[in-house]
Amino acid sequence: MRQAIKTVLLTNNEAKYDALVVGLELAQGLGSKVAEVKCDSLLVVNQVYRIFNTNEEHMKKYLNKVQVLLSQFKEWSIIHIPREEIMEANALANLGSSTKNERI
Repeated sequence: MRQAIKTVLLTNNEAKYDALVVGLELAQGLGSKVAEVKCDSLLVVNQVYRIFNTNEEHMKKYLNKVQVLLSQFKEWSIIHIPREEIMEANALANLGSSTKNERI
């Protein structure tokens, strides 16, 4: 499944977590029991697996939300793939950044 989303102005890491949360919620809403996530942020991948700590409070909230969502899947994985190797992700990111932001 592929999804492009438009977010409010966020830092790069916030945007990665925001997209991860939206994707997991979408998969969950479609009844998925297994989540296989490909992420171009090695930091996010390592934080999700608790290899790296999250020091900033608002980033801890994102990580906690992701952990809660992942716990609801029967099976899950998140792997790091360098951005230059994910052409589809680049296309979706460009689509998301080129659309008009309708959020309040």
